[in-house]
Amino acid sequence: MKKATGTANGKIIIIGEHAVVHGYPSVALPFRAVEMTVTVQQTKGNAYLESDLYEGPLHQAPNDLQNLLAVYDQLRADLMQQDQSHWHIHIHSSIPAERGMGSSAAMATALVRAFYNYYDLPLDDELLLKYVDLSEKISHGNPSGLDARVAGLGLPLIYQKNKPIQPSRFATPYCLVVADTGIHGNTKDAVTYIGNALNSPFITRRQAVSDALGRLGQAAEQLIAMLGRDDAFLASEAGYQGISETFKVAHKELRALQVSSPELEAGVAYAEAHGAGAAKLTGGGRGGCYFAICQNQADADRLAHELQQENLAVATWVVPFRSESV
Repeated sequence: MKKATGTANGKIIIIGEHAVVHGYPSVALPFRAVEMTVTVQQTKGNAYLESDLYEGPLHQAPNDLQNLLAVYDQLRADLMQQDQSHWHIHIHSSIPAERGMGSSAAMATALVRAFYNYYDLPLDDELLLKYVDLSEKISHGNPSGLDARVAGLGLPLIYQKNKPIQPSRFATPYCLVVADTGIHGNTKDAVTYIGNALNSPFITRRQAVSDALGRLGQAAEQLIAMLGRDDAFLASEAGYQGISETFKVAHKELRALQVSSPELEAGVAYAEAHGAGAAKLTGGGRGGCYFAICQNQADADRLAHELQQENLAVATWVVPFRSESV
């Protein structure tokens, strides 16, 4: 029986999470160490979903998968108007769910690619993003659009709402240690919390949150400017310290916005005390993942091992800090 497959990678937000929702710039990279694969084939029974999160009739899937159901229903409306076939959908993912690595956007991207591959139809970026944006609005309420674009385009991006997407190209000799706390984050709740704070009846709350978002935006602009400099600067001590300082500022402001958590703080503090230039949460926060920047592979490998040994991460990945190889 005919099958078709679609794939997508995870992502790491390097800087600008939460601020990007409110119009500030952000930088994100595809995270190719993890991947989502969706395989579809016709079935004689009702639509059926097989995944690590849920296995059973698709239309009885839990709320956490309603974004997938919405995209599936839209695909049926768009592609299968005269086709009453039912489908078996198999999802295999190495992207940790609800950790700020873009699993929901990757799942939608892979699902759409699988169905378009099945029907041998062309799929341009604009059409793909229409589906993934639908998924992200259900998953996150008021998404920035960043996850959808990194998953859909598969490119390192400088992204700002309502502005042209800019590919990000840079190379450094440094490494990132990406660490998973093993605790589900909740991007939707964190985004809603900040949105509510900006509309608080208390002017002091509104001002404090607005100022923190502004400083996050400034840190993102500073990092973008640094990453745009020549390789010699990026490889210098001044380059390493400058990049590290922007990460420290960003994490400080995310902590002020109350989107960090005890396990994130513990991991960040340990990394910075044991050889990392800086560390910060990545993604929505309140659980999920963080990363640290190290000057070389040996330091990164050592730190990755120690974070798991000290029960500060359930999984770690060491990746080069450059746009092409993350």
